[in-house]
Amino acid sequence: MGELDSAPRAAAAPRPGTDGATEPVWEAVDREQARDEGADGPAPPAPPRCPRCGRLCDRRPTYYGAYVLLEPGTRRAAHRVPAGHRWYLDPDGRAWKGGDVEPAAGGQCLVPHRVECPALVLVEPAPDPEARPAA
Repeated sequence: MGELDSAPRAAAAPRPGTDGATEPVWEAVDREQARDEGADGPAPPAPPRCPRCGRLCDRRPTYYGAYVLLEPGTRRAAHRVPAGHRWYLDPDGRAWKGGDVEPAAGGQCLVPHRVECPALVLVEPAPDPEARPAA
């Protein structure tokens, strides 16, 4: 699959499977999936450091050509990790996201660094002006 770099490509005629541009449709889909899933880790040979806090992480390739930074050495009971934040490794070392599927009993998963990053800033929602006070 495509690399996530911004290197210029030579002009080419549109091919089947493209959106009329020179880039295959699936490469744009891959980049969008990487962004949506938080697979925004630096590609080798760059060190696997979080760009926000500088911590070294466990970098794993995904099936769509991106890299995800995972908390190093951390496996968690999958049922305790919110859906959408569960990552798993295949025998070849590629990471994939479990989605909203209920994990198997006793299953374990990996946690992405971005949810435990010390540089993460949580924004509290503004109070609802129409909310009634608790009785």
